[in-house]
Amino acid sequence: MNKFQAMAQIMAILCEDGSLPKGSDKYKIARKLVSSRIERLGPDAAYNNVKMNKNALLEQIEEVQRFWGLDRF
Repeated sequence: MNKFQAMAQIMAILCEDGSLPKGSDKYKIARKLVSSRIERLGPDAAYNNVKMNKNALLEQIEEVQRFWGLDRF
């Protein structure tokens, strides 16, 4: 899979329960974190990592949002 496919599939996993509405600040934070993960691990490994650790990533997104505030992203 390429980077764009990985991003689309990962975001679909993260958004499946409705907790990250498209265009929201949390969604923007998630895209930045996912992009970084894809660059670091590669598309396939990033997809597998998020699939196995979805809740941890969602917690990380919440933490970044609290730390930086809504207007930083």
